[in-house]
Amino acid sequence: MIAISHHGVENAGQVAAIWREHWGGDIVVSRGRIHRPQDVNSIVAGQGGIAGLLTWRREAGEIEVVSLDSFAQNNGVGTALLGAMAERARQDGVRRVWLVTTNDNIRALRFYQMRGWNMCALHADAIAASRKLKPGIPPTGEDGIAIRHEIEFELVSPSARRCSAPAPTC
Repeated sequence: MIAISHHGVENAGQVAAIWREHWGGDIVVSRGRIHRPQDVNSIVAGQGGIAGLLTWRREAGEIEVVSLDSFAQNNGVGTALLGAMAERARQDGVRRVWLVTTNDNIRALRFYQMRGWNMCALHADAIAASRKLKPGIPPTGEDGIAIRHEIEFELVSPSARRCSAPAPTC
C-alpha cells in the first residue's frame, strides 16, 4: 500500500534535492513562471521510503501541479499522488487543477489522458521563454524529440470553466 502525506513549505529542502536530481536545478518553470521549493506545497508517496513527490501551488482559486515524480514507476505511485491532489482540491472547493508538460514527454501525455485529465491548450514555442529563465533546459528530450511547446492539462469539476488559456495560434 502507498502511504500519502501532505506537506507545506517546511519540506523545501527535500523538494530542492529531488528537483536538482530530476529536474536539472533548484527551480521549475511553467507558463513563464519560476517555481522555487520554498514556494510550493507537496504530497509525498511512500513505500518504505519516498516513492514519489507531487508539488503544487494554489492561486486564484485554482491549483497548479508544478511537478510530479514517481521513483517506483508502474506501481501506482503517480496515480496515487494525482488522486490525492484531486481529493485535496475537492475538499478545499477548488474546481480546477491544471499542469503543463512538454511536447516531447510522450509518457506523460499518455499518463495524464489515461487518468481523465483533459488536454486543453497548446502553448506553442513556450519553451523558448522558459529557457531564458532556466537555460539548462535541453534542446531535445525523450525519444530525441525537440522540446518546444508546453501542453496544458486540466482536471475540473463539472461546473468549472474550461482551460484558462486562450486558444492557441500556430
